Amino acid sequence: MFRRFTIPLILGILLLGLTACSGAGNTINVTTTDFQFEPTTWSVSAGKPVKLTMTNKGALEHEWVLLKKGTAVTVPFDADDEAKVFWESEVQPGQTKTETFTAPGEPGTYTVVCGTPAHIEQGMVATLEVK
Repeated sequence: MFRRFTIPLILGILLLGLTACSGAGNTINVTTTDFQFEPTTWSVSAGKPVKLTMTNKGALEHEWVLLKKGTAVTVPFDADDEAKVFWESEVQPGQTKTETFTAPGEPGTYTVVCGTPAHIEQGMVATLEVK
């Protein structure tokens, strides 16, 4: 009788644990080069923690700047664009950096840019889909 209840109980606990961890799947891995994000599109769950790992294979510093929904930067990206930033991170040449932030709570399409001077003009723009 003990076995009859033990195995289903253990399976239930494991299933509950996997369900609780499902929000932890918000992982973004991005490689930056001069002047590109790879990949250029990511998808995350709204309002959940996101683990961003950036690897800079370029010769210059790069930034991953998530803009607030419905905003766009004016070229060049500078101080007047700071109010449009939802979250940002930077990585030095040859380095890898991992940080965590909370995804926007509102689903939709968000723009990601490199805030390093002249990088947007070179095409360093990407998209984050929040679902």
